[in-house]
Amino acid sequence: MRQPLVLAGIAVSMLALLSCGDDDDAEASTSIEATASEFEFEPDSWTVPVGEEFTIDFTNDGSIEHEWAVIVLGEDLDSEADFAEDKVLFEVEAIPAGESTSQQFTVDAAGTYQVICAIESHFDGGMEGSLTVE
Repeated sequence: MRQPLVLAGIAVSMLALLSCGDDDDAEASTSIEATASEFEFEPDSWTVPVGEEFTIDFTNDGSIEHEWAVIVLGEDLDSEADFAEDKVLFEVEAIPAGESTSQQFTVDAAGTYQVICAIESHFDGGMEGSLTVE
């Protein structure tokens, strides 16, 4: 008589553990990758969920430093002459050649944001992409 109760207790415990694993998966953050070189990002477009933290794994495969700067929605730049620090929503600041970093950000407004390398002459040289937040 005790054996069915013990088996039932084990089954309930296993179900509880399995359901905890599902919750952890639902809370996992989004991760994107960007590789910089002269003078481009690979890939050059990314998509992340609105209002949720995401991680960017940024690698500089170039021979000079690069950064990944997200411009405030609606403030897109046509050239470096339009650049001002107050137009940067957030950024992975200058990373030396051959190095990598991982950083976390959250974007609270949906839309398509311009991404640039804000180091002098890099944006005008073609270092641009887009971050879609949906």
